[in-house]
Amino acid sequence: MNSPLQILVVLFCVSVVVFLLMLFYKSHLERKGEEAFRTTPERLNDQQKALLKKVDGMSKPMWIVGTLMVLLLLSSIGLWIFLGLGL
Repeated sequence: MNSPLQILVVLFCVSVVVFLLMLFYKSHLERKGEEAFRTTPERLNDQQKALLKKVDGMSKPMWIVGTLMVLLLLSSIGLWIFLGLGL
């Protein structure tokens, strides 16, 4: 793996995998939150608060990884074009 383009593509693929794992985990937490609505009202408040805190905590890391993913994609495309044109 000598080429900077290969490194950028691998980093992009890793960021996509991390983003998808975070997305699946967040949807799993949200699904758990829907199941918490079916429990008794006494337990609902504690479970709901804990799940909402976890789901809210996932938004900023997902935003960061998503931004990184887009930047890696754009830089990979830019480098690919740059190398293809022979500039």
